[in-house]
Amino acid sequence: MTPVLACRSCGTQPLENARFCHGCGAPVAAAGAHAEYKQVTVLFADVVHSMDIAAALGAERLREIMTELVNRAAVVVQRYGGTVDKFTGDGIMAVFGAPAALEDHALRACLAALGVQDEAKRLAGEVDRRDGVVLQLRVGLNSGQVVAGEIGTGALGYTAVGEQVGLAQRMEAVAAPETVMLGESTARLVEGAAVLGEPQLVHIKGVEAAVPAWQLLGVVDQYWQSGPAPATLVGREWELYTLTTMLDRSFAGRGSVVTLVGRAGIGKTRLAREAARVAKNLGVTVFSTFCESHATDIPFRAVTRLLRAAAQVSRLDDATARVRVRSIVSDGDPQDLLLLYDLLGIADPRVELPKIAPEARRRRLAALINAVQLARAQPAVYVIEDAHWMDEASESMVAEFLTVIPQTHSMVMVTYRPDYRGALRGVRGAQSIALGPLSDAETSALIAELLGPDPSVAQIAEIIATRAAGNPFFAEEIIRELAERRVLVGGVWPLRVHRRGRRRDRAGHAAGNHRRAHRPAQPGSQADPQCRGRHRISLQHRAADRPGHRPAYRGADQRGTRRPGAVHGAGRIRVPASADSHRGLRVAIEISSRPDAPAARRGDRSPGSGIGGPVRRADRRTPRGRR
Repeated sequence: MTPVLACRSCGTQPLENARFCHGCGAPVAAAGAHAEYKQVTVLFADVVHSMDIAAALGAERLREIMTELVNRAAVVVQRYGGTVDKFTGDGIMAVFGAPAALEDHALRACLAALGVQDEAKRLAGEVDRRDGVVLQLRVGLNSGQVVAGEIGTGALGYTAVGEQVGLAQRMEAVAAPETVMLGESTARLVEGAAVLGEPQLVHIKGVEAAVPAWQLLGVVDQYWQSGPAPATLVGREWELYTLTTMLDRSFAGRGSVVTLVGRAGIGKTRLAREAARVAKNLGVTVFSTFCESHATDIPFRAVTRLLRAAAQVSRLDDATARVRVRSIVSDGDPQDLLLLYDLLGIADPRVELPKIAPEARRRRLAALINAVQLARAQPAVYVIEDAHWMDEASESMVAEFLTVIPQTHSMVMVTYRPDYRGALRGVRGAQSIALGPLSDAETSALIAELLGPDPSVAQIAEIIATRAAGNPFFAEEIIRELAERRVLVGGVWPLRVHRRGRRRDRAGHAAGNHRRAHRPAQPGSQADPQCRGRHRISLQHRAADRPGHRPAYRGADQRGTRRPGAVHGAGRIRVPASADSHRGLRVAIEISSRPDAPAARRGDRSPGSGIGGPVRRADRRTPRGRR
């Protein structure tokens, strides 16, 4: 029988002889003779001293423990959209981003890694009480391009291979018990969204020089407003004028609801931030929340975040937070107040909650929130990002909340993708602003601001404009990658084209140690798309996915690297803060590759061509990103 691949849309394993996926309805594809390039994050988890546990408890008891551990870990991995690739004997390998593309695969993998460690610690307590042995887990993560596809037939099945897989396993090997260790590529992808330890230089098997690694300490809950705006707002004069006009109207007592609609990277977040900045300059308070692709099944997730921001209780202990909420909702029903405490996650565990049906609970909470908003005398601006990922419970409550906004002094901005069909799309009285691609002149103006006026960048600016196709974030990401690969060199601004063998910048670069020719980055290039950061980074050829380089570090808050033999005094580029909210759009650049990309024209032999036949590019849909 012809082997069948997991569903390319949702990752579900289809039923036998099924023509369509029972999870999402997409057509089922039989395993062919091809594999795909995929941008993924690979997770390895391994039990510490499993041989000692086996010697102490016996193989049968070890099998029971490992079965329970793997089952719990698999639930966590699947919760965040990952796929358990294989059982490794005393641990697991999981992949995020294959077979279904995920723009935030690195963040999902980090959340899963922390969740797996939590489950392992809970199981360790049970094992200690029953067997008297210590159960500990190490986890390692690494991100990058792999070749994913069927290897052989039968039980071998779908898997991912490549250097990034091996590096993930090496990160697990150097991790301390009960910790998670990240490779440099993963650390850059989640920078700004994760709490990382001090950078470390670790020695891994097969590599002579030390490589950088970071310990994952946690994940930040809010990062929408971190960092400065990425660049001057270009080409949105009419849209910004419309928003400022509606702000004035709202603050005068005729509240407004505005939806910003556009595809990934087109500038929704940038425009919303600019309007929020205008409101702040007028002394108006701005509250914001964002929705996440991995949290669409968590009830009330988005509305809880927005309410916690509006009540300003995020940094308060539960008792103090309850006092603050009580002062805001002074006339609320005591039982409704208990429900609100529970929704905000600040309920007193000693007080029993009212026993009411879920739908009645939702209605009472919605009525309470609406009443508080109607009683608010001061103007406010609410920003709801990426509503296409909002959970249904939040969507219902927010839709009711928007119905009372016209009677207030407030304004609500909601951003979503064009394919969104939820309740917030058709809110009565809402004004919708559709954002299209920038014109050629506007794209050129944006690129000129980023590159500067040096004559050497004129030709490459035209190439970037063509490749970006009016998408401002694509233009910024292409320029960032060119700078990181030292195709562009210079001061903070402007930049100049670096021609191999010639000293073009004022400080000069010893780039002769690199034997690889530089080529302009573009959608679909083989260049490492994972290297990003929210702070300044060195303008050097990226070596994150090629172990052996020996970087020095500037501190935990600025994780750029420096390579010996290069002069870096003038070689910095400002990295737009939007990278925090678009960690996945570099994946879009790779996935939306075109057949005439330079690597294909040169006829480069794919590293995975021996796996099931020739390698083809991943599906050309743009994965989800925040913009």
